[in-house]
Amino acid sequence: MRKLTLAILTGSLLALQAGFFDSLVGSYEQNSAPKSDTVSKKSGGLISVLTGSLGVTPQQAAGGTAALLQAASKSMPSSNYSELLKSVPGLSSISESKSDMLGDAISMLGGNDSVLAAFKALGMDNSMIGRFIPLILDYAGKYATKENMSLFKSALSALN
Repeated sequence: MRKLTLAILTGSLLALQAGFFDSLVGSYEQNSAPKSDTVSKKSGGLISVLTGSLGVTPQQAAGGTAALLQAASKSMPSSNYSELLKSVPGLSSISESKSDMLGDAISMLGGNDSVLAAFKALGMDNSMIGRFIPLILDYAGKYATKENMSLFKSALSALN
């Protein structure tokens, strides 16, 4: 059952990668003016940090962050997780933008398995998880309370 769920998640991520992750960061190929409420604008700071520091695409940055947030949400009290999303610019946009199918598939696997599967589907190996985490924590640390950062750090360190 676990292998089947992993296969479904991987297939879903691959199928959604082009369209779903393009919607997260906005389409750069459109001639029309960008929408003011796109995730890329709301999460541009974090996405820029990840793309600039790690050499990943905006889609990989958003997808990797979404997978890490999904996993962290399971380890943190919901009130603290909600506060974290509200206080750190961009996190709620990334978290809210994941599709229901992707979220359901990830929640079936849970923890490291879901993050590994998501990173693999995004074309990144598992070593990138350890490179994402300190950058996300550093970015979030500028905005979040000490209590929420402690919980977030604990949740993410379990994935590394």
